Amino acid sequence: MTRLRISFGTLLLALAASTFTGASARAQGVRYLPGAGPAVAPKDSVFRIQVHKLSSGVYAAKLGYVWAGWVELPEGLLVIDSGMADSVGRAFADTIRARSPGQAFKYLVLTHAHEDHILGAKPFVDAGATRIAHASVMTEIDSVLGLKADPKKEIRITNKKRLGTAAKPVDIVWLGRAADSRGDLVIHLPKQRVLFTGDLVSYKSVPWLMDRDFNIKGWFAALDSLSTKRFDADSLVPGHGVIGPRIKAIHFTRSYLRDAEEKATRIAGWGTTPFEVRRWGYLGPYEGMEFYEDVHYLNMRRLYNEAKGIKTPGRGRVKPQ
Repeated sequence: MTRLRISFGTLLLALAASTFTGASARAQGVRYLPGAGPAVAPKDSVFRIQVHKLSSGVYAAKLGYVWAGWVELPEGLLVIDSGMADSVGRAFADTIRARSPGQAFKYLVLTHAHEDHILGAKPFVDAGATRIAHASVMTEIDSVLGLKADPKKEIRITNKKRLGTAAKPVDIVWLGRAADSRGDLVIHLPKQRVLFTGDLVSYKSVPWLMDRDFNIKGWFAALDSLSTKRFDADSLVPGHGVIGPRIKAIHFTRSYLRDAEEKATRIAGWGTTPFEVRRWGYLGPYEGMEFYEDVHYLNMRRLYNEAKGIKTPGRGRVKPQ
């Protein structure tokens, strides 16, 4: 385990009051990173990176509350997501160097544009990594990171790209529809039986439903695709929560989306106001799980608005510190 002392004051905390009609999130005492998950400061000043070896040359790393990872390839390292700040990215890069010494950073796959997954990218970009993201969000990512578009150092995914070797293929796939966001990528290692899903899957952690391009029908379709044999895997690395069996992790996310949508839609039909979300939005099976208090009630208000046909602008933007 790598430990990094970090000031969480450098992570710009903001409220997405514009996401909802009526009362702001501030009135509920909720803090989160725009475009990310909730900003949950640790109980002490030590930021922890937990590393799990999943297969030969395949690692997952939990950077605070965000899952990332890397894969050793003959041409260099393929890194998956980078954490929520430059300092986190630097610590993550040092962690990788310690476990995969002498290998260059060849690729950096950013599964989507949420800040808690991309703000640590600069150390990898500075080390020469080619960044990979969905074509619809690459320009947005460049803007947030303060980078100029460079066709020689970017790969824009529109469907699927295979890297690696016959013994260790790495498939980077877009599932064809907006879901958690408009540009979610998954990384599948079919021979090593590992699947990285970014925020398409949260396991034992409440998903965050406030991206401006969030589409619940597309999300259900993406989960259906991930449940097929095409993405068979023994280990699923989610965006948040814990690593788990593929089907159980996908089922958890699907169940939360279904339960939350059904309740919000039912309440919206009764004419109950969104201001009473703390009363009607309770979902007992998920109480006490990661981000329930921070995010769940914001999710319920978003789904209430969806059921009412109220368009919400979604998250704001921040720039890296």
